[in-house]
Amino acid sequence: MRVLCVALIALAVSGELRADGAGTARHLLQGVRAFKAERYDEALVELRMVARAPDAPANLAYYLGPTLYKLQRYDEALQVFVASSAARDALTDFYLGQTCYQLRLFRKARTVFGELRASDLGPALREAAGRYLAIVDAVYRAPPPVGSIDYYLGEGLARAAGDPVVAAEYLDEARQVEALAREPHRHLEIVEALAAAWNASGRPERVVALATEPAPSAELTWQRARALAATGDAVRARALLEALVKAKAAHAADAAALLAHLPG
Repeated sequence: MRVLCVALIALAVSGELRADGAGTARHLLQGVRAFKAERYDEALVELRMVARAPDAPANLAYYLGPTLYKLQRYDEALQVFVASSAARDALTDFYLGQTCYQLRLFRKARTVFGELRASDLGPALREAAGRYLAIVDAVYRAPPPVGSIDYYLGEGLARAAGDPVVAAEYLDEARQVEALAREPHRHLEIVEALAAAWNASGRPERVVALATEPAPSAELTWQRARALAATGDAVRARALLEALVKAKAAHAADAAALLAHLPG
């Protein structure tokens, strides 16, 4: 991981970072130096100060996420990585993959490490990514038991109210694991909860892209209508909302309220 530390320092002293503001840049540089010295608690204090600043850099996740990972605050690290709007970065993605692995989000970890292994990451980290891939592939040589699906669904539901970003990662893991099972298991429950978490965490486009169920429930219809409205597709949102209201289904009152605010 020395390569990652050196890269973080290099990023911290870049011209882009200096332009963000003297005070913010100073705290960020102090935080990255503390990270390099393995003083992770100190690094977190500095980086939290940066996060509260109005001129916090968009790529703060490059520094804050790895620090939280080193402190074994994996849920928080995952929240930072997933919620970041910064462009993808290979070094940060390596920490993301490790974070997913520590949280037993093995399918997500496999996706990250698979992409990294195909990138220009350098021989040492490419080899490390390959080792993670081999471990995950060994876990899923046989179809997963229903207990694995129940575990991920339960973890997602437990986090849904407090942290929908991380909850959605667990629920999406449940969806991916359930797809590998011999038979469907709690499928609709998983998809409903995932759609709700993606909407709650401001990712309605993922709900829209979610495959339509043959017989969607009122809950899933409501979540899809919310997502369509949020992404500006008022025509399709209106059709779903009107169907909920007409059927006096669950969320009918919410659907009527949202209908009243749709444009056109």
